[in-house]
Amino acid sequence: ALTELVLLSEEGSGLATWNIYQKNGVVIGRDVGENQVTVNLDQTTYASMVDVEHAVLNYSGNDWYIEDISERNGVSIQKADGRKYKLSYGKPCKLERGDIIFIAMTRLQIV
Repeated sequence: ALTELVLLSEEGSGLATWNIYQKNGVVIGRDVGENQVTVNLDQTTYASMVDVEHAVLNYSGNDWYIEDISERNGVSIQKADGRKYKLSYGKPCKLERGDIIFIAMTRLQIV
């Protein structure tokens, strides 16, 4: 089972970790006071490119899915084989261990 999201540095080392074990949903974005996000990226290098609510992870049928809910900067996924895909707005994508999620230019790895 996938249990964590790891914020990656430019060099690929882990900077922060969020536990997603036994959660049903995770909101990725910037906490600006009025909203509540699970994964707060407001202190990251590219925070200005991260929407307040940028992406959501949902747990369904023993799998995690990511959905782009950003109107501006989008979400991409890099799979284990190195291929990178840009998500279509509002269309969920199944996540697998080791996938790298690009929230604007910020990288999160699911493990």
